Amino acid sequence: MKKLKYAIIALAGLLLFGCQTEKDAMEEQHFSNKLYINIGSAFEEILVKPGAPAIYRTLSMATAKPVDKAISGTFVADISYVKDYKKIYDSPDAQILPQELCAIENPTVTIAPGANVSESVSISFDGLSDLDRRTVYVMPIVLKNITDINVITPKTVVYYVFKGAALINVVCNMTENRAGVQEWATPDKFRRMGKFTCEALVRQNQAGRLISSVMGNEGHFLLRFGDAGVPDNQLQIASSINLTNSNMQVQLGKWTHIACVFDSGYITVYFDGRKVLDRGYCGRTYVTWDAYGTDMGEVEDRYFWLGYSYAGDRYLDGDLSEVRIWDYCLTQDEINAPNHFYTVDPLSEGLIAYWKMDDGGGTTLKDSSPNGNDLTLDMATKWPKVSLPED
Repeated sequence: MKKLKYAIIALAGLLLFGCQTEKDAMEEQHFSNKLYINIGSAFEEILVKPGAPAIYRTLSMATAKPVDKAISGTFVADISYVKDYKKIYDSPDAQILPQELCAIENPTVTIAPGANVSESVSISFDGLSDLDRRTVYVMPIVLKNITDINVITPKTVVYYVFKGAALINVVCNMTENRAGVQEWATPDKFRRMGKFTCEALVRQNQAGRLISSVMGNEGHFLLRFGDAGVPDNQLQIASSINLTNSNMQVQLGKWTHIACVFDSGYITVYFDGRKVLDRGYCGRTYVTWDAYGTDMGEVEDRYFWLGYSYAGDRYLDGDLSEVRIWDYCLTQDEINAPNHFYTVDPLSEGLIAYWKMDDGGGTTLKDSSPNGNDLTLDMATKWPKVSLPED
């Protein structure tokens, strides 16, 4: 019996010794010092819009543990790795980014003794807006000329992938929501406006309710769909005198660019650059889109809103993008200028508010103009991905 007891103890000792030896071996395998590019992912997709400025990235190299002696390496734009990218990411049609569009400043870096991260290199990609937006371009950046240390091979290359972006890639859903401002950053610009233009890209996804609000002040000047006796997909300019006609109907689920021009009380409306209302008189010679509608002493909730008027059930069941207010009357030629429906220069003269509606999260709709007239959503919303203009 004693022999059996000692045999069990001896076997347990051998097993314990064996486990410790395996553990030590695993630690040696996983924690030996190795070099790699200090970045989370070996792939980054960059969407390039027309007129895009230069794009900059930084890279450094790192080790798992501090090094005993200086370690150096060089970052190189190596187009020979494009063939690997095509196989790894199943992208046989990808093309090499022209090398003259990529520059690496001071490409050789060093990890100093006692440290485990090198200084960073700056990589610039310029001239991208001239690329064919229908083609995928790749530029591999590879860590080479490494001195006296093992490397984690898959982490010595980063693939920068460039694709032509649409002018609009994300929009704001307004269903059961609203966005407003209680105090403009530049209130004087919105008072007693005798001439102005307001624009929006609108996609009404569902109708079926009496009124769906787009923008404005209840009881002052408001763009909305529907009303008593008005189809629920038909735009109405609601003011002292309401204006609408059957040409002002939108197709549900389809994007429509709406431009409303106010000229001393006379209203002209364009759908996708086409005139659908010609100088209808709205009964007032100026509009105040002030925070509290002070020109008529309205109640508190009647300040400027997107997607709201009078009551919560008058929201827009749809999406908004490219909402703008100008302090002059845009001409039909200006409205039909190339890509005007989808983007304008935020520094354009006369642009007093510009909500691109592409914030992608949060409850603030940033004013892209220099005026700082941000809007606030009542609650978080959805941000549908789109590709506009549609091919």
